[in-house]
This record gives sequence, structure tokens and C-alpha cells, in this order.
Amino acid sequence: MRRSGSLFGLLGLLFLAFGFVGTFVIERPLHDPYVVLNLIAGGGLLLAYLSFGFEEFRSLLGQRSTRYGAGALVYTLLFVLLVVGGNYISARRHHRWDLTEAGIYTLAPQSKKVVEALKEDLAMTGFVEGGQDPQLQSLLESYQYAAPGHVKVRVVDPDKEPALVEQMKITTAPSVNLQYGKESFVVTKPAEETVTNGIIRVAGTTKKLVYFAEGDGEADIANQDDPKGYAGAKLALEQENYEVKPLVLPSAEQIPDDASALVIAGVQRPLSEHEVQILDAYLKRGGHLLALIGPRQGDERVPRLLADWGVKLGNDIVIDQVVRLFQGPTLGVQPITKTYGTHPITQSFQDYTVYPQTRTVEPDSAGKKGLTATALVKTSASSWAETKVDQVFSQNPTASLDPEDRKGPLSVAVAVEAKLHDLGITPPPAPEGKKAPEEARLVVFGTPMFANNQQLAEARLNGDLFLNAIGWLVGQEELVAIRSRTVRASRAELTRDQAVQVFYLSVLIVPQLMIATGIAVWWRRKSR
Repeated sequence: MRRSGSLFGLLGLLFLAFGFVGTFVIERPLHDPYVVLNLIAGGGLLLAYLSFGFEEFRSLLGQRSTRYGAGALVYTLLFVLLVVGGNYISARRHHRWDLTEAGIYTLAPQSKKVVEALKEDLAMTGFVEGGQDPQLQSLLESYQYAAPGHVKVRVVDPDKEPALVEQMKITTAPSVNLQYGKESFVVTKPAEETVTNGIIRVAGTTKKLVYFAEGDGEADIANQDDPKGYAGAKLALEQENYEVKPLVLPSAEQIPDDASALVIAGVQRPLSEHEVQILDAYLKRGGHLLALIGPRQGDERVPRLLADWGVKLGNDIVIDQVVRLFQGPTLGVQPITKTYGTHPITQSFQDYTVYPQTRTVEPDSAGKKGLTATALVKTSASSWAETKVDQVFSQNPTASLDPEDRKGPLSVAVAVEAKLHDLGITPPPAPEGKKAPEEARLVVFGTPMFANNQQLAEARLNGDLFLNAIGWLVGQEELVAIRSRTVRASRAELTRDQAVQVFYLSVLIVPQLMIATGIAVWWRRKSR
């Protein structure tokens, strides 16, 4: 037994060391079995050493092999302390690196802008069965990471906190309650897109009102089943805290003063002179107009109105070559492009957007003081502007690049800022408590089909571009960005208990067993 005294002493020191390390890295260490067992075992082994092996241990310390073994033990302990210290520092100064190619663990730019712009604290309370949902926890923590000073996150089990469920009006799980000041909102299908829209809803100071013109064959905002309708666009706006209303343009005396923006999504009949006059008067009052005018839509009044505001509508249709497998190049009237101008609306756009049956829309502000026009989107170099529009829409459509046609790249969307005073326009006085408008804003696309129900379902970035245009028009720059992806990558998810087990095994138990085994093997060899 005396020969084993020194072994008891070394193992006692090892167990005490890991016990004390556990007190620094584990929550509530005195209630943790691992910490308690290590401290008890270490104390017991040291008592055994004091009882049986003190003199032997003193002689052992003087041997050269002991010094080498002690050096190895010190290096091992230093390595363990380095790992523990790294975990401690990372917990105090947390930073994330998303190494996936598509950035699937990173919030979309719009989500970041929304939470970074918060002025008050936002409490995000997730309700999930069993109180555990690693994917939802990770999503909510991403918002907290983007704005740690204002976002507080908590995930609870609704069965354990029924009073909180009743207070926050939770009816299904999973759900997320968003509390911002006195405003609250429950997201019933939590994903990044729906959570961000919920934050916009509770943090928005006032709702912006967007009118959609009706009465001249414009796209229907009520019919979700119509591929050419704009019900999807209406829903997307409402999800970002806009209020959407129809406006019968032919019978309107003027564009309402409460209009944050007016959308004209295609016109099947020519606008009357009265309609053109109230549109022009609206812009001169500092209005915000989104016009989507396709080939053969409207008459000469619309191009003349837009020309006065720095936009040139082409009397043409853009043709682009489409390469299909086993067919070779064919002619297409749905240009696909990822060439964008430098503008807040198209900032960070890198993927493709689609423009079915579009005419050219070009900046025409050169030499016009007060107007700044920017081409937002350009088609490929293989495209051209076909001037024989009726021939393309005939029963036997044909198109060829003739001398009068213009080669691409071609602009199909334009944004305009108009400084009213520089244009010699004096807007009417603003209502009491509001600032008089200083500029008008205008965005024009060469097709209403790029944001209809069909395209919003098929091309995600088309919807982003439409919403960005509205956000820029009404001055809500925090809503101008790439929207979030609704599909997040699959991954291995660990429950809290599983994560704790991995921590114990990798950081504490396995290193401790390796050191203890090394001490035992070394001691056995020395005892022979």
C-alpha cells in the first residue's frame, strides 16, 4: 500500500485540478455531479497519499524520470487550461464565422438592417414543445448577435408556463412573440422571413399607405389565382407593414394626400388627359410613383409624361437569345439578367431577375437640372430592341435584328430623383407638424409582368426588386435589401442535453482519462 501512496497523490492532484477547472466553466458547479465527484475523489486520494506515501513521494520527486513525467503533466494541464480559457473568452467575446458558400447561417441584409435600426429593446420569446428547438434557437440568436444591445432571446416550453402563454396569446407551437415597447406581435410560423416581417410590423412608427391604380385595365390586386394579377405583391407589401388600397384613377379628383406611393401596374387602355394631369400634379407635390408600363400599353400621353420627369419609354420590345438543351439558340421575350446599376434599390443584387415582355426604359435626364435618373437593370449584350412590336405579338411571331433595332445591353428599369426647387416647382405647404416635400421619386419598369403572381412565385429576386423599389420610393431605406431565404440548410441538430454531453466528453472526461491512464502506465513501469 505504501508503494501506491505516490500514485494516490498524483491522481488526487489530477482529480482536484479537473474539479477546480469545472467550477469555472460549468454553471452551478456545486450541483454538478462531475465537479463534486472530482473534488471528493481528489480529496480522498490526497488523504490516502498523506496516510501511506509521503516519504516515498518525496524520494520520487528527486528522480529524473519523475521530472520528465511532471513536465509532460504540466504541458497537458497547460493545454487543457488553454482550451478552457479559449472557451471562456469566446463566451465573453462572442463572434461568428459563417463558412458556408451561400451564407445559410447568416441573416439576410434586410434582417440585419431592421434589427440594427431598433431604438428600443426587442424581446423575442419562442414557444416550442419541450422547450427545445435548436434551429429556432439558432435563428433567434442570430438576431441577438446582430444587435446584442437591443435584442433579448428566450425559448420556453408552453406546457411549463401556461400563464405566459395566456398573457402573450399563444395559440400554437412553434410560435415567437415579439415585444417592442408597447407593441407586440405573434409569429405563428417562425422562419427568418416571417420573423423579420414581424419585427418590421412592431417596430414601424407609422404604416405607409400604397395605392394601386385601377380603372384602366391594371393588374388585379385581389385575385391570387390570376397569374398576371398583383395579389402576391399586395401580400408581400402587407407583410412589411404597408397598408394597400385600390384607387380608381379615372374618377379620382387627385391622388390622395395620404398616399405614400402610387403603383400603376400595367394599363390596357390609354390614360385620359385628366389622369395624366393628376399624376403630374402628384409628382409636383413630392409624390412617389411606381409605373410598370409594358409594350403597346398606354398611348403617347404616358411616354410624354415620363419624359418630362427624366424617363424615356421605348416603342419596342426586348428580344434576347435563349439557349435550350438539344435545341440551340432560340428567340425569347423573357430577358434574364444580373446586370444592375449602382443604386440603393439594386444594392447587393448578384443573381438573375426576369423581365417577361419588356420594353426599353432609359434615363433621359441629361441637361435637365434637378433630375437624376439611374438605369437600374440592363439586359445582356445578345439582346436587342425590336421595333416591329406588332409582328412579335402576331399569330406567327418573328423577330430579327434589323438596322433600325438597337443592340444590347439595354436598360429596362429606371429610378429618378427630382429636386422640386431646382425644377422651378414650389410644392404646396405641408400640413401642420410635417415637413414640406423637397423631392419627388419615380421608378419605371418596362413590364408589369416582372412582379405579377407568376413571377413572384418563380423568381425570388423579382419580388425583392419590387419591394426595394417601394421601400426606396417611400424613404424606408431599412427595407431596401435582399430578403431572407425561407429555406435554411439541413444540418445536424443537438439538443441541450446532447450538447452538454459532448462538452463533458471532449473538454473534461476524455482528457482527464488520458492523463490518468498515462500516470497509471508510467507508475506501473516505474514500480517494476
